[in-house]
Amino acid sequence: MFELNLNRTDFAQVGTTNRNCMKVIPVDKAELRKKGRGLDKIVVGSQNGCVICICRKHNDTQIVYKTLPGAAIEAVCLGGALGSVQDKVFVSSENTVRGISKKGKQFFNFETNMAEHAKKMYIYGVDLVLCGKKSYNHYHDCADANYVLCNEEIHDVVVLAMEGAWGGRAFTAILACNDGTIKVIEGSKVDYEIQLSDIPYTLYLFMGDGGFNRQMVLYGTKGGRIGLLEVPAGGGQIIWEINTTTAAAVTCIICYAMTGNSSPDIILGKEDGLVEIYTVDESDKTNFKQSYQCEESITGIGCGRISNEEVDELIVCTYTGWLFSLSRQAFGATPAPNEKGQLPPTQPIHVKVQQLKNELDELEAKVNEERNRYEELTRKGGKTSAFVPHFQVHDNFTFNSTHCCYILTLELVIPIDYIVIQSEVDMKLLEAEKNTAVISHTEAEEMGWKVLATYRCQANTTRIELRLQVDDGVAGALHVYVCPKIHPKMCQSRTYEVKPLATYTRVHAFDVARPKNTLSFTGSFSLAEAHAWLVQCLPSLPPRPPPQDSVQFNFQSTVNGGTQLQVSYSRGSIIFTSDSMSAIAIVRENISEELTRRQIKAATHCDLDEASIDYCLKLLNPKMSHLHEVERRKNFALALKELEANNESIEDWITDEYAAILRDHNKIFEEAARDSLQDSNIVSIYEDLLLYRGVLMGMNARGRLPALRELLFTNYSLENVKTFFKSTGNDADMKK
Repeated sequence: MFELNLNRTDFAQVGTTNRNCMKVIPVDKAELRKKGRGLDKIVVGSQNGCVICICRKHNDTQIVYKTLPGAAIEAVCLGGALGSVQDKVFVSSENTVRGISKKGKQFFNFETNMAEHAKKMYIYGVDLVLCGKKSYNHYHDCADANYVLCNEEIHDVVVLAMEGAWGGRAFTAILACNDGTIKVIEGSKVDYEIQLSDIPYTLYLFMGDGGFNRQMVLYGTKGGRIGLLEVPAGGGQIIWEINTTTAAAVTCIICYAMTGNSSPDIILGKEDGLVEIYTVDESDKTNFKQSYQCEESITGIGCGRISNEEVDELIVCTYTGWLFSLSRQAFGATPAPNEKGQLPPTQPIHVKVQQLKNELDELEAKVNEERNRYEELTRKGGKTSAFVPHFQVHDNFTFNSTHCCYILTLELVIPIDYIVIQSEVDMKLLEAEKNTAVISHTEAEEMGWKVLATYRCQANTTRIELRLQVDDGVAGALHVYVCPKIHPKMCQSRTYEVKPLATYTRVHAFDVARPKNTLSFTGSFSLAEAHAWLVQCLPSLPPRPPPQDSVQFNFQSTVNGGTQLQVSYSRGSIIFTSDSMSAIAIVRENISEELTRRQIKAATHCDLDEASIDYCLKLLNPKMSHLHEVERRKNFALALKELEANNESIEDWITDEYAAILRDHNKIFEEAARDSLQDSNIVSIYEDLLLYRGVLMGMNARGRLPALRELLFTNYSLENVKTFFKSTGNDADMKK
């Protein structure tokens, strides 16, 4: 096994693409035997409806075929007869599946009866699986075979290979769903589901065929984790699950032997533009090998031999449509010999460089000429005025538990000039490692905005990541204006909702042994209205309620030690149960506002348990103790470094502990920069717990906040904080 020295070679830019819309077409073995050589091809479907097949010859990209524009391509799959090379191209757009031959001719057209667009597709022989947003459809030889309607959004689908592995098992598909489960579908029913700690986003058969038993599936999550499942009939299990190098969503997975290992490697493409390679040992365990950063969201990856029959290449497709390869060759492939075994003549390098310079000068002159003509038309106006250009914004706004903040990613095909943020709620703009934009803040209180800021991007920036930290209980709208570098100047606006309980994520279990605070609403409202109120407060909920008379969801916080929240609702009744008084108070405030706004009469009952305060403080203690330990080590490292400057023999008389702190001085300061008590939002969690407990108990505890902050920063211990909260709760002067 060797270390890869990956070099990038750009092939083409084909326009914006959706996820899983690029495949590597393997060379036909019959053609390979006939001609003695052959290279793989690449096919990609873009959002403008074009399907493009390209190949490489003499270090140049050539188009094999290109179809006419049409409806956006949602998925691309390769198919063919079982046991033969899978080189037939199938594409789905809207509710139609088309087959395209090697020469670009349409040989298959199947209009389905789906009520929604086919977002995901999988082909296995004559079996076709199409998934809409919530529907699973199986067609056998273009005839309806199985159908399942899911309550949650479907993110991906794969089908288990049947030959020699199933016996009498029905046709089995695996679905990755937005409720944090992977559903195993046998025929037209859900056989069972496997619960995950994160939302599965992409699936791939282990080793390309399901492993030794043909029943193993790889999955990648929205939180940047990958895992391996075994899904036999009757019940499955998680074999392993690991974190990847970043918390960005895993958008695509493939298995291919890139590192010279005896078994295929696991290669990931991620939403933040990172390509990661993991090796697999004999026990199916993975080890991180290396990564490559391409700075654009990855929508597809594949492997093959595109430029050279002797060199494996990793093919990457990005959202903006760039197709490029990563290989061990520094400057592309070695030219192939002709029929006489002779290599084609090559030009001197200085001639090639001069030709490229001349081409660039000509292109630059044409661009400037067209830009001047366009600006002239725009100034004249009237019937000859230029149209306002349109550009597409690829955005994602989610709460990230690793960084305890919202992460907003914006990606354009053209460079971004600047971004303006207007927020109705207080928020802190954090720095991101990959964000090189310059931030300018503006005082906006008089204009009614809590935050008004501008991100001015550097040249050729097409993707930017913004981190926004908001406290629990805060809700409102975030308005973002994206202005690219185009003429005339224009922008697109986006609005995102900040939810009051965004730090809570859906889970599958609820610990009934914890202290419980209960809040209930009973009145004349429907189940749909109750569900709509919950969607405004909590994340990861489907836009419509499940088709049930009574619904229950479980949540767990990702920032305050793991407090939990359970909501059970039906027509005319909502019940919240939590070990956090903060969550109960936030829910009561928001739903009461909705009831008042809609003029709905409802009875409210709240039952509190004082033991939940001590339990929440206990959950927060490990994080708080860690931050104080980091601060203590930083202060010691700073003092020891000053002593070392005046006394070079300091390590001869200090203790081993202090000597270790001195040696790790740089690491300690790096850790303190990441985990600082002053920059952490944990103090605000304690403050919210004090204030919301006071609100629920009819007390005004705002005057005790300075004393609480002083205690947390200078004299923290779990017992001291428990005593402080007990004394505040028993203080008669605090009662209204």
